[in-house]
Amino acid sequence: LFLPLAGLVLERAYSNSLDGRLQEQLKIQAYNLMGLADEIEPGVLWLPESLPDERFNQLGSGRYAEVTDAQANVLWRSQSAVNIAFSNPIPNLPSEVNIEPIAVPGQFVFERFSLPDQQIIETTRVTVIWEGAGGSEKVYTFIVAESLSPYLADKQAFRETLLFWLGGLGIFLLAVDVLALFWALRPLQRLAEEIHQIETGDSQILETQYPTELNRVAKNLNALISHEQQQRERYRNTLQDLAHSLKTPLSVLQASLTKIEDANVKNVMAEHITRMNNIIGYQLQRAVSAGTSPIKQKVKVGHCLSRVLTALNKVYNDKAIAFSNKVPESCLFYGDENDLLEILGNLCDNACKYGHSEVIVETRPAPPNLIDSICILVIDDGHGVPEK
Repeated sequence: LFLPLAGLVLERAYSNSLDGRLQEQLKIQAYNLMGLADEIEPGVLWLPESLPDERFNQLGSGRYAEVTDAQANVLWRSQSAVNIAFSNPIPNLPSEVNIEPIAVPGQFVFERFSLPDQQIIETTRVTVIWEGAGGSEKVYTFIVAESLSPYLADKQAFRETLLFWLGGLGIFLLAVDVLALFWALRPLQRLAEEIHQIETGDSQILETQYPTELNRVAKNLNALISHEQQQRERYRNTLQDLAHSLKTPLSVLQASLTKIEDANVKNVMAEHITRMNNIIGYQLQRAVSAGTSPIKQKVKVGHCLSRVLTALNKVYNDKAIAFSNKVPESCLFYGDENDLLEILGNLCDNACKYGHSEVIVETRPAPPNLIDSICILVIDDGHGVPEK
């Protein structure tokens, strides 16, 4: 908004300057013309046929002059204005009634009008009262005109130059603003990228040094992430402690069932002890899996599977099971490592229980409707689950 307003102000100032200079020049020409005039007798004004300014002596030169009397009769005309008719109303003397809004003697009047050849000229007209010999007074009007073609061309050239430079300056400032905005937003872009890396498990904390304005935000985010991880770890440990605390009394109750002779009471207690075990296991599992955090860990499936198969190989050493880990190194699980170990441990343990001599673990492409998922197959050589 500033540049268009500045351009408009500059263009108007330059145009007014040219107009003022032109009017001053016309006034000077009129004064020069009056200086060359001489009244031979009352009503007869003499002027040289050729003026010192050669443009008055050339036809169509763009500079014209004319002198008229009180009745608007042409007394003298420059050679350049032979084929030009000026608009020159009859002047009013101070003692006369003004019929038309024309200038009083001694006042310069500036006008613009078009000639028949579409040429635009600016004229200045000044009426003087000439005091001759014997105190006679005669009214003469001196008219000087100038073609506006050079001035209009000069104005147009100035507009084009002004438009070029202001347009170039505007484009330059716009480019500078875009670069400054891009440079100012780079720390925010880096912050967003690092947060995304934390969410996908590629990073654990924000590591980049940010400007002062964002440095406190990064530190607070790191503190929040660390607190969330510690809170989840404490929550998990508390749940594990609770499980062990409840399992012990239930185990005592389970062992005490053998001392009960009443079969009905024994069955009721056994049923409720089993139900309590199931409720505890269900609620603990639900508490661990609920409220998952958007901040994920990137866990290698093949590495966790190797740990599980190594442990199972020791447990089922007497069965001499051949374990085959066909999970590629590039297979990643975004989540909690303990959850993955538990899932793989349960599946592989069942394969060892119900298989004979071979357990194979491999991956296959996930179905198209499951986005960001992996498909893990645990294969054994057992009899399998009957169809019916």
